[in-house]
Amino acid sequence: MRRGLRSAVLVAGGLVSMPAWGGAKWTQPTPGELKMTADPAAPGAPAVYLFLEETADDGSHERTFYARIKILSDEGRKYGDVVMPYWAHEEGVRGVEGRTIHSDGTVVPFSGKPWKREMVKGGGIRIMEKGFSLPDVQIGSIVEYRFTTTYQGWDAPQWYLQQAIFVHEAHYRFNPGPGGQVAVTRFLPPNSQVDEKKGFDLRIANVAPQADEEDSPPMHSLGYRVLFYYMAHTYSTYDEFWKEQGSFWSTGVDLFSASDKFKPIVTQIVAPGDTDEQKLRKIYAAVQKLQNTDFMRERTEAEEKADKSRVNDAFDVWQQRRGNRQEIALVFIGLARAAGVTVYGMRVTNRDENAFAKTQTDWQQLDDTIAIAKLDGKEVYLDPGDPYCTFGQLHWKHSWTMGIRQIDKGGTEIAQTPYPSLSDTALKRTADLRLDPDGQVHGTIRVVMTGSEALRWRQDALMTDAGATKKELHDTMALPLPSTLNLQLTSLSPLDDGEVPLTATFDVTGSLGTRTGKRLFLPASFFEAEAKPRFASETRQNPVYLYFVYTVDDDVTLTLPPAATLESVPKDGAVTYSANLNFDGSYQSKQNVYHAIRREKVGQILYQKKDYPNLRDFFQRVNAQDQQQLVAITAPAAPASAAAANQ
Repeated sequence: MRRGLRSAVLVAGGLVSMPAWGGAKWTQPTPGELKMTADPAAPGAPAVYLFLEETADDGSHERTFYARIKILSDEGRKYGDVVMPYWAHEEGVRGVEGRTIHSDGTVVPFSGKPWKREMVKGGGIRIMEKGFSLPDVQIGSIVEYRFTTTYQGWDAPQWYLQQAIFVHEAHYRFNPGPGGQVAVTRFLPPNSQVDEKKGFDLRIANVAPQADEEDSPPMHSLGYRVLFYYMAHTYSTYDEFWKEQGSFWSTGVDLFSASDKFKPIVTQIVAPGDTDEQKLRKIYAAVQKLQNTDFMRERTEAEEKADKSRVNDAFDVWQQRRGNRQEIALVFIGLARAAGVTVYGMRVTNRDENAFAKTQTDWQQLDDTIAIAKLDGKEVYLDPGDPYCTFGQLHWKHSWTMGIRQIDKGGTEIAQTPYPSLSDTALKRTADLRLDPDGQVHGTIRVVMTGSEALRWRQDALMTDAGATKKELHDTMALPLPSTLNLQLTSLSPLDDGEVPLTATFDVTGSLGTRTGKRLFLPASFFEAEAKPRFASETRQNPVYLYFVYTVDDDVTLTLPPAATLESVPKDGAVTYSANLNFDGSYQSKQNVYHAIRREKVGQILYQKKDYPNLRDFFQRVNAQDQQQLVAITAPAAPASAAAANQ
């Protein structure tokens, strides 16, 4: 069977597909490996793989892993910590062994037992993890370990060949189970050696690490990889596969969502004179009120056992008032069709994790279900399975992505969802501040969010709670502001209505600016005063992927003490990369009042590597504009002793 979780090793926060070993003895290190203090093949690397191996055998239902890693810096010592996730009811981990070899050849074997803990529990899913730390890992050590995972059924592996560190040698082998057809998609490094006489045997060498850069496309869509998947039979063309599988899926959509029982339900939701759009809006609002189990807290085993309800069709979901995001999307489709509106289903790849590949004949690369409604001859894309997603918009991960959709006369086709609109997501930040003669500042901040910005916080509150969301929002807002300020979040609402903007208000106190004699130096761009510059690196390996388009509008009013004057105010400035990526800053003063308006528009998602120098230059210039200062002339603060004497 296919599972979303692969046997893997978690090393210092990164999920890295780790290799395995099929021999019975440890590898004797060479004198050169022991003495190595740096690797010319990977200058500055914290560690390197000397060798790694993974063998997957679907006949015996086992996957074995083996790794040898040279530790080259203190940072690299983290590669001595090994974590092995597995499905509690279907997988197990056994045969854990390891050792540490110091640079003088001293061997320290791992003699403990792996720890075990629960990672995920809920919705009928329980994911565990075992882990261990190799002993006495030092700079210059070689860590070596192996383990085996066992599983039920068939589980064709997916190998992502580029790791977080340089790989000198690696060996992968897959032995398919009896029966069934195995398809493979491969993106191999140069000079790979492949033998497909018996199963699939791959040897690679000198593979550079995959760059972990800010704002990169989903890593699974980049780099060298080999992906296997079982198929019922072989197909002569990719189109034949997607047509047949799409037909199976489409039939399932129609059967699950079709129900004559929806007819009386619809009459309770819509009115006789409603237009199709009014019908859809009312049905959308009703469906959004269903409890979405994909956004619930983890349920206890007792709760899972107590919930013996079965779902046979969309009407069952409606009656139970709860379902997962796929089921809720199908409830919407069923109700809309019962109301006489033409609505198609579409299965899409979530582009926060992957990119659809037609040549990868694997239905499981499609993740979520959305709806497409026909209104006045135009198609409107809807996301009823994502709570609080505004009517007529898609969650950003479902926009500008590929998938399979239903079309007229019962057919399906490969299609792309629309590019997100720049007007969908907006962040409006307004500050009204007053500076006292003693240098203290007080005032209010109001933040209004729409689209993806608002959806993020609303869904976060569903997954955690309102208190945790408020704290995270507070910390996020405070990060780029002057560190001398104190923020207090006074309101955040509405968290339960995706059709209106989400508004947060803050009280502001603290101090602002730096005084030198009678001059006070203040940040010209209040909301970005301590923001870190984006894309600080001069070089880039991956494309730049900004996930969604947005606008930011800042409006800041700062009132100084009556006797103060503004000596210097930044000049208005504009930075333009393209029509879809630009910045405008306006700075004005009148008597003792300073007014700054800042507008940033980011209307493009993907930038190729060749575009990086100009893109980086744009954000560097925006940051320089934001770091300007205005200079005020004020009376110096009175010494503490003098102030006390005057009281």
